[in-house]
Amino acid sequence: MTSLSGTVARKRATTDERPTTADKSSGVASAQSPPLYSRGIAAVALILLAMRITLPQGVEVGFVVAALLAPLWLRTVRYYRFMPLLLIVGTLAAGAGIWLRIANRGDHAVDSGIATSTTILLIGAVLSIGLVLWARTVLSLPMVALFFGVGLLLGVDPSAAQFATNPYKFGFALPLAVIGLALAKLSRRWWVELLGVVALIGLAATHDARSTFGLLLLAVVLLVAQIPFFRAGHGGSAFLVSLGVVVVGIIVYNVGQALVLSGLLGESTTQRSLAQFDASGSVLLGGRPELGATLALMRHTPWGFGAGTAPNPSDIRVAQEGMAAIGYDPNNGYVTRFMFGGHFELHSVFGDLWAQTGVAGLLFIAVAALAMVYGVTRNIADGTAAAILLYVVAKSMFDLLFSPFFSAEQLFVLALGLVAVPVAQGAFRTDRGQRAYSRTSSMGPSKRAFGWKPALSRAASSKAADSRA
Repeated sequence: MTSLSGTVARKRATTDERPTTADKSSGVASAQSPPLYSRGIAAVALILLAMRITLPQGVEVGFVVAALLAPLWLRTVRYYRFMPLLLIVGTLAAGAGIWLRIANRGDHAVDSGIATSTTILLIGAVLSIGLVLWARTVLSLPMVALFFGVGLLLGVDPSAAQFATNPYKFGFALPLAVIGLALAKLSRRWWVELLGVVALIGLAATHDARSTFGLLLLAVVLLVAQIPFFRAGHGGSAFLVSLGVVVVGIIVYNVGQALVLSGLLGESTTQRSLAQFDASGSVLLGGRPELGATLALMRHTPWGFGAGTAPNPSDIRVAQEGMAAIGYDPNNGYVTRFMFGGHFELHSVFGDLWAQTGVAGLLFIAVAALAMVYGVTRNIADGTAAAILLYVVAKSMFDLLFSPFFSAEQLFVLALGLVAVPVAQGAFRTDRGQRAYSRTSSMGPSKRAFGWKPALSRAASSKAADSRA
């Protein structure tokens, strides 16, 4: 009896460590590992998705791969909370962009090339989210992030104009962060993740990467906040965790701003930050004047403009007045040529999608933000949020307000794919045999801090179980 019980226990332990696949009819996981070819397809697809190999009309190789693999991921999306709604709203937003373009062509010029490329980018993002969700069913979370990070690294373009001025900030910061934190997660050691984030903070501080510095600082605080000592105050409540994250975010922002202004990130960064602070009373708003233009345009034309629609003189005047209201001088080439030179470029995901698709785009952003906030707070509440998850979600939430949709799209897709929470605990397994639910989808500090037992203790427990059997 003792031998039989020990054998069964060992088999169960082995099974729990394997990746599992979803049953095709019910979504209940099988106990078999995904075939090697499935994992290979997922790995290659993630790399191609992140590399951003561009074809004519703004089509990317990764988008084509995601479309070809749609029969696989369409069956997966329904098992994740908010994801079916997100993909439906994203598709409707792409259609709304075309309709708005037609509706506004009476008093606005239209660039058909930009209209095509921006519409394809939005549709491609929708397809890519589905692909990342499917990849989670055959690869562990850190492996999904690792392959995606490899793609980001292979896709770095040394010929880009800004790359020469700061290769780390404008080329390697994001790939290194994703790869480094994914490898740290694979170590299954919480302190390795902590050291990894601290090392990345040091790189950001010495390479003039202010936003990366602040977001990594937030990630390290939230990582430490998951140890049992700090979790006692909220008892696993997602609502209390949400309030806590907001408070922590405000504190980290003010501390980060003080550190930047104190000269920690270098003299040139300090001088630039001081100028922005003096102009608007905030480093964030002073460095992102496009937000003032966006809000002014939304008040003036709340329904948006449409895909490929070019601003007319009235639109430009309204936007410049909004920027001037926050202390920024809008009479420069950046505003006239980059932001409004034949198209709308509002330097934020929500601004770009609103201008392109109107209210439908704002709804798409709202659902995406809700999915990210819900997923990350559930993981933090359960003490299972890994550093890689915290960073990509924090970066994507920042990008919603302060980065163009084109440059933010890759990490936006990865963040949504990693943070998505399945609809019911136990209904669907992903991530190497762990149930696809926030409390077990990753292994955070609260699980690892006190989860280790010496070999002698494990052996004694096994013997006790065998004797009871």
